Amino acid sequence: MKSRLEMPVDFTVARAPLVNSGDPVVRFFDSRARNYNREYDDETPAGYALRIRREKVMRLFDQPGGRVLDVGCGPGIMAAETIQRGCEFWGLDPSSGMISICHDRFAGERRAHFIAGDAINLPLTNDFFDAVMCMGVIDALRDRARAVREMLRVLRPGGTLLLTFTNSRSPYSWWKKDVFYPLVSKYHALKARVEGQPGASVMQLGGNTRTLYSERAARQLVESLGAEVVEVTPYHFNLFLSPLDEIMPRLALSAARRLDRSAGSLPGWMAFGFIVKARKIGERGGSVA
Repeated sequence: MKSRLEMPVDFTVARAPLVNSGDPVVRFFDSRARNYNREYDDETPAGYALRIRREKVMRLFDQPGGRVLDVGCGPGIMAAETIQRGCEFWGLDPSSGMISICHDRFAGERRAHFIAGDAINLPLTNDFFDAVMCMGVIDALRDRARAVREMLRVLRPGGTLLLTFTNSRSPYSWWKKDVFYPLVSKYHALKARVEGQPGASVMQLGGNTRTLYSERAARQLVESLGAEVVEVTPYHFNLFLSPLDEIMPRLALSAARRLDRSAGSLPGWMAFGFIVKARKIGERGGSVA
């Protein structure tokens, strides 16, 4: 039997209800769980954005051999590479479909653990992890401060926090959120009404449930809750506004690759998103905020 230290689940929290199954974000990822892993391999701008984000997060990762938590782990995209670096990996996701895929993919891997749970109410004990990462999740949460506070609670003092944010200054980001997705959502709603079908809720992921961040706002969020930001790295420079990136995927992909190779000399506002790397400050067992 594993000790509490080896299996850091806080069962007083784990017995609590998980996220609302009616949450459109959870329903969306449940519906695409089987395809999401394959999207990382797609030779499209969207697939490239996922790959370059993962690559840059792992460049910033500095806890080899440690205990790692991935909040919003999806189908376990980060598990294999962190395990290869000698880490023990925990993945948490509100989607039961994603967790089921993780269990299938990593069956027999003793250093991989997966649990269904909510980012704003982590069913895990304090000060346990050496690194906590959260990719593509913060934007869709309604209580982002609480989620970051929870991640810092389970992170040991001095541990590494890696968060990705969608860049509010990026023309591609705000165009997609404030123009393209709302138009597509209206189209789907009209189409569903004509066909007598329920409206498609998946577009809410790109609509009002998403919050874009400037680098300054992201820094303020993280530092106000008990961490010190040590680095901010931009990722994915896409100049082809939707739907041009879907109409001309090869050209958009080629341009994005060339721009990412020159990322160090490009202004940060051009990047679709950025990664915040921070250290938890404070004492073990203590509150971080």
